Amino acid sequence: MVSTKPEIGFCGLGAMGGGMATHLIKSGFPVTGYDLYRPLVEKLVAAGGKAAASPAAAAKSAVFLILMVVNSVQADSVLFDPEVGAVPALRHGATIILCSTTPPQYLKDLRQQIDKIAKRPDLRLLDCPVSGGSIRAANGTLSIFSSGSDTDLDNASIVLEALADPLYRVPGGISMGSIAKMCHQHLAVTNIIMASEAMGLAAVAGLNTQAVYDAVMTSKGASWMFGNRVPHMIKNDWLTVHSAVSIILKDAGIVTTHAKLSGYPLPLANAAEQLYVAGAFAGFTKLDDAAMVRLYLPADDSDLVGALAEAAGSAEDGVSIDTIVDILAGMHLASTRECMAFAEHIGMDMELLRDIISKGAGGSAMFDYAVQQMLKAGCSLKAVKDAKLVRDRFEYALKKASGLRQALPLATTALQQYYFDLGR
Repeated sequence: MVSTKPEIGFCGLGAMGGGMATHLIKSGFPVTGYDLYRPLVEKLVAAGGKAAASPAAAAKSAVFLILMVVNSVQADSVLFDPEVGAVPALRHGATIILCSTTPPQYLKDLRQQIDKIAKRPDLRLLDCPVSGGSIRAANGTLSIFSSGSDTDLDNASIVLEALADPLYRVPGGISMGSIAKMCHQHLAVTNIIMASEAMGLAAVAGLNTQAVYDAVMTSKGASWMFGNRVPHMIKNDWLTVHSAVSIILKDAGIVTTHAKLSGYPLPLANAAEQLYVAGAFAGFTKLDDAAMVRLYLPADDSDLVGALAEAAGSAEDGVSIDTIVDILAGMHLASTRECMAFAEHIGMDMELLRDIISKGAGGSAMFDYAVQQMLKAGCSLKAVKDAKLVRDRFEYALKKASGLRQALPLATTALQQYYFDLGR
C-alpha cells in the first residue's frame, strides 16, 4: 500500500535518531535515511526504510528533512557540504527540522545561511530539540521543544505529533526551542553531578548504597536523574551507554557559553562543566555518564558503589542516609534557583519552563516544592519557605562529610548560593 503521509528524509541514525526514524516508519511515513555508519542505515532498511548514500540523496524527495546529528558542525556538513549537502537537493518549500541540541544562536545563523548564502529562502526551518532518551525515541514519546513560525509549525504538526508526547510549542520564534532545551539541560547537567557526589560520599562512608537509593527516591532529595542514573552506578555498568559523558559535556558547554554571552553568572553550571571536563580527562568520554561517580571513588576501588549494594552499612564519622538526603536537597534547591533566575534573565516563558522541567529529566522534589514560590515572589532563595532550614541542614551535613575529606565541589559551590541570597 502506498503511504499517503509525507516523505521524510532523516540524517543521523544513532541511538536517538534511529529510534525516531524507525518509529516514523511504523507510523506509516516513508523514510529515507542517511548516516556515515552504514550498519545503521542497513538497520533502518530492515525496519522498512530506504537507504541514502548521501545527505543530498536523503533530501531529494523529502517534504520534511529531519536532522538528529551530534552538533552544529555535523549539521552544517549535512546541509551545506559542497558535493553532497542536503540544502541544494531539497524540493521547493520543503521543511528542515533540526532536532539536535545546538547553541541557540546557531539557529539564527543557520536561517541566514540558508537564505543568503545557499539562496534558498523558500525552505522552512524549525528548531525542535528533543529530550527523553532512546527508549522514548523508539516509542514516539519524546519531549520536543518546537519553535519557529506558527505557520511552519502547523505544517509540520503531522510529523512532530508522531514523535512527541509531550510536544511543546515555545513562543518567540526560531531559537526559542533551543533556549527551552538549554534551560532544562542546566538542571540535567547539575543533577547528574549531584547524584555522583551523593553516591560517591555514600560509598566512601560505607553505607548500603541500595538502601541509600531507596531512601532518597522517597525523600526531598529525589530527582529524575538520581532515579535513572544511580541504578547504573549500582550495577557498575559504564559500557552500556544510554547517554555518554561527551554528550552531557557538550550540553554543559552550551549552557555556560550562552550564560557568558548574556552576562549572567552560573556558578553551579560552571562547576558541573569543569567536573565533566575532569571526567573526560580521566578517560570517561565514551562511557555512560553515570560513570561520573568514579571521580568520587578511590582509584583502586571504582566499583565501590556496586560492591556496597548489599553491605550491612553503618554511618562513618556521622555520615548517614539522612546526611545524603540533606546534601541532595540543598543542592537541588540552589540549582533550581540558579536555573530559574537564568531563564528569567534570557526571556523564557517561565510557566512553560516549569511544566517542561517538572515533567522532564531535570525534575526533582525540591524543584516541585520551590518553583511556584519563586514564580510568585522572585527567583531567589528568599522566596522559598524554609530555605533557611534547608540551608542549615545542608551546612550541617557538609560539616559531617568533611570528616571523610571527601571532595564535594558542586555541593560546596551550592552552599555559597545560600550565603549570597540569604546572608546570615
